[in-house]
Amino acid sequence: MGRLLTAAGSFVDRIKINALTREMWDGRPVWIKRRRVTSGPIMVVANRFFRLVGNPVHTLRDAAWQQWEVTCFEKLHGDGFRAFSCGTDAVGADELPGLSLAHHLSAGTIAPEMLAAAGRELRRAHEWRCDTFGDAWSHGDPHSGNFIYDASDGRARLIDFEVMHDMTLSADDRHADDLVVFLQDLMGFIAPDRWLPGARSFLEAYGRREIIALLAERFVVPRGLARLWWSVRTTYLSRPELARRIGELRAALPSLSA
Repeated sequence: MGRLLTAAGSFVDRIKINALTREMWDGRPVWIKRRRVTSGPIMVVANRFFRLVGNPVHTLRDAAWQQWEVTCFEKLHGDGFRAFSCGTDAVGADELPGLSLAHHLSAGTIAPEMLAAAGRELRRAHEWRCDTFGDAWSHGDPHSGNFIYDASDGRARLIDFEVMHDMTLSADDRHADDLVVFLQDLMGFIAPDRWLPGARSFLEAYGRREIIALLAERFVVPRGLARLWWSVRTTYLSRPELARRIGELRAALPSLSA
């Protein structure tokens, strides 16, 4: 059973339900995401796996996905960028300026100001009262690859709205889960000596102490199926290193949430 779940985790971690292409429309660079033919069965497997390991999100299908992608992009970035549906199986969005934080983590060029920009952007996004939730909005998968950082103005912008948090969660729980997702991803890629300073830069810029306080009950050394999901999220960080980084963050949380 353990091997089966590990294989399932690796599969879900690598699934690509969309084909992504960069095109020029009316002289503007846009990214087109089109659902692959195999996306339906893959999403069924992914959603079942998410429920099994306690990941409180689900992937969206067809028209619901298109509407959510367009609505979220335009609400967050409609002051200068556009998004639109393409037929029945694709969405397009203007190319945002900059590079993803995942790129900077891989290249070793990540800097505190970039992580702070991600924290500010996530707080801004969490302040949107969304009709779909009937409450504050949340992303569901704000890992480092879903933040585009523009060095020219020091701003990070969120992209990729393919999943949605379960409606049963409160806004505070959804917001805390968004913080956990980003920190798990950061934990898996950043150098050991830069982990805690980087996490602090992100959380201090996010600044909502009541949400940061909720991380204490979420950042514990995982067991059982939770351990599998943490492995996926932290890029299979070794258990001793995972425990060390969790301990460092837990020790810092009181000062961050006071």
